[in-house]
Amino acid sequence: MELVREIEFEEAYRKGFAFVDVRTKEEFEEFRIPRAYNVPLFTKEEREKVSEVYYRKGEKEARLYALEVVGPKLHRIVKEIKEIKEKEKNVVVYCWRGGLRSLAVAAICNLTGVHVFRLKGGYRAFRNYILKRMEEILKDKEVIVLYGPTGVGKTRLLRELKGEGYPIIDLEGLAGHRGSVFGGIGLEQPSQKMFDSLIWKELENLKDSPLIVVEGESRKIGKLFIPEPLWKKMNEGIKVLLELPLEERVKISMEDYGVSRFPKEVYLEALKRIRKLLGGEKYKEIKELIERKNYPKAVKELMVNYYDKLYSRSIPQTQIKLRSKSYGEGKEKVKELLDNYLWSSG
Repeated sequence: MELVREIEFEEAYRKGFAFVDVRTKEEFEEFRIPRAYNVPLFTKEEREKVSEVYYRKGEKEARLYALEVVGPKLHRIVKEIKEIKEKEKNVVVYCWRGGLRSLAVAAICNLTGVHVFRLKGGYRAFRNYILKRMEEILKDKEVIVLYGPTGVGKTRLLRELKGEGYPIIDLEGLAGHRGSVFGGIGLEQPSQKMFDSLIWKELENLKDSPLIVVEGESRKIGKLFIPEPLWKKMNEGIKVLLELPLEERVKISMEDYGVSRFPKEVYLEALKRIRKLLGGEKYKEIKELIERKNYPKAVKELMVNYYDKLYSRSIPQTQIKLRSKSYGEGKEKVKELLDNYLWSSG
């Protein structure tokens, strides 16, 4: 009987197995298989020390040092994985590329009667799988891309529709960014690898839907890039433009961006990044508005003198325009459009 049984990610995922990441807490937080548990074999400092011993004294000495570090922790590690296994039934352990860390943990678990699998190829194999899988899921999908100038409430609208059961992928929510120079205020972005994983999981959830709906974005959201398979389908998709009156857009932006919740210095710092694009006189005017905390007027000026000009240059040609007097009316028009597509596809 083999001591450690390896399993491919696709099989483990299809069977609903739980994943245990044995990399450091820092590695786990940067990127991981969605919903995985973290039972680290080393701390960040311990792993760095093992690597140092390896480069100074060689592999044999590094392994002996690693055993010295890990030995006192083995009981706790096995106990934690046993508790996960009791809750989840089947467990697959993994590290970065199916190396010694996952091998060591899987071996000691199996030797002590806590039977687990080891992910073949580790996280790297999972990443290769999801990039290929995204292409497969999107191959025959219709993609509707919702555009609209800043303040029409695209993100809010799509999130509300998702809550009502429509096939929505909230790219800005997954990216932790609102897609503008002020879009990162109060938010934190995941790593690119984590972002890709989250998009894959959303696509898996919608694999049986004839279409998916996303917000029109540039390829880059903050520091992150939309994965190539989805970006390609967005460019090929049905493009819908939602339009609302300027005053309505100012009101929505004030709410969605949580304007006034943060110190004025936060907005002033972001404003500096577009100083050249605004021009000295307009920059000074908006800066003074923010300093006086006249946020509605500042938002309106930013829309007219920055966002709308930028948007008019970047928006692709749209096939469908939905003009509305209010957010509520716009939402109903989008729902009617999606219902027609879903009905005709079903």
